[in-house]
Amino acid sequence: MTISPSYQPPHRLPTRCPASNISTLIVGAGVGGLMAGLECWRKGHSVRIIERSPVRLTSGDGVTIGHSAIRALDHWPDMAEENERIGYDFMYSWHKITGEKLTEKARFQLNAGKTQGPGIEPAEQPPKVYRHSRPKFHLMLCRQLEKLGLEIEYGKRVMEYFEDPELQKAGVVVEDGERIEADVVLAADGIGSKSARVTIAMADPVVRERFHVLPGGIPSAEIWIGAGVNAVFTVSQDEFSWVLIHPDAEDSSESWSQLVDPSKALETMATIPGWPEIADRVIGLTPKDKLYDFKLIWREPQPDWVSSGGLIVQIGDAAHPMLPTSGNGATQAMEDAISLAACLQVAGKENVQWATRVHNKLRFERVTCLQKLGIINHQSRHRSNNPSPSQARIIGLTAAWIWEHDPERYAVEKYSAALAYLREGSAFQNTNIPRGYVYRPWTIDGLLSAKEEGQVLEMDWEEGPVSNSRL
Repeated sequence: MTISPSYQPPHRLPTRCPASNISTLIVGAGVGGLMAGLECWRKGHSVRIIERSPVRLTSGDGVTIGHSAIRALDHWPDMAEENERIGYDFMYSWHKITGEKLTEKARFQLNAGKTQGPGIEPAEQPPKVYRHSRPKFHLMLCRQLEKLGLEIEYGKRVMEYFEDPELQKAGVVVEDGERIEADVVLAADGIGSKSARVTIAMADPVVRERFHVLPGGIPSAEIWIGAGVNAVFTVSQDEFSWVLIHPDAEDSSESWSQLVDPSKALETMATIPGWPEIADRVIGLTPKDKLYDFKLIWREPQPDWVSSGGLIVQIGDAAHPMLPTSGNGATQAMEDAISLAACLQVAGKENVQWATRVHNKLRFERVTCLQKLGIINHQSRHRSNNPSPSQARIIGLTAAWIWEHDPERYAVEKYSAALAYLREGSAFQNTNIPRGYVYRPWTIDGLLSAKEEGQVLEMDWEEGPVSNSRL
């Protein structure tokens, strides 16, 4: 990033911490990377962001941003105000994959808090759940960076990462051979995701009758579930988006930019038993330049996000890719950004390598719980083409331990204890997970096999594991 000499900061910027003299290089200008840039700036670190795409990507559908990440906007008055304008509270209903209704419309409600501890505000009341257009939310972050006088450097594809622990420097080599160095490198250039965003002119009266905002302009969503497939249709006052998770196609790839013709999508839908004509109408209205096909690949939990020298650290999807059914991909990327910026500030320039490791220790168990929840929810939605109303639920994602968490406060309060654990082997227990939960390494194959054998995988995600749950 560069700073314009003529730049005059506006009066609504947050109070910036004293300069840490830590230089950060952020690779990737997605939600996690941009939030990392903002929070690193606020914590007094110098910031440079590079992005492989030649221009800002505007693809992506709807995304839910949890309160644990949204609360950070309290430090950013302009973004807090903009968030209220572009985010929306919505109502949703569950349906069979045929479109048949299982439940009536209801608001997405978070559970009241029961837990206390570092990073948790006791007696906090559940806030509303924000649903966003990813392009609009991303643009909000970009505009805030501009207000800081910072520019994203596009068209810089990283070919190699490197670090020199003796010199306490790390960096990257980009495609044209340029070497870029910093005190710490944040790899936020994730693996991609699977989603499809469309903006549809509601010209079809049949579609308009079925999918519409509710009285008062309340956005509405339908969640369809079936054997091996699920879909979500969301409509707000200015957008219509839909997402379908379906069996893999040989020509799909992990890319945010692979377009697919609606006619090809209709061929896929024709293989789904009972797939209704109303859904085909929606697909047929989708503009050819707005329909994306992404390969959704499950990744094993990765405990180590930090390089051997401690100067390169992965965040967001690069560290812990999430299934869409986790409902937490963007939220956890933002939590990473907030946590890491705080750890770097606490550690100081001479201890950057410990800041990244402490951050890793504080975050891994939490995100692996949410990765597991994504798999459990995925399996729950894909059981049958004739689901019962009891299957029409989101497991665990409304739990207080998720939304009450304050990643900045948690990092500051837990830093010393986590550092002592890493350096001296002192006792340490994370408290940003379900109460009573004890992490045990797991694999996706092991998780699915255990489920097939009838083992209990659905924990009491409010309080902790049930007695006979081994995973």
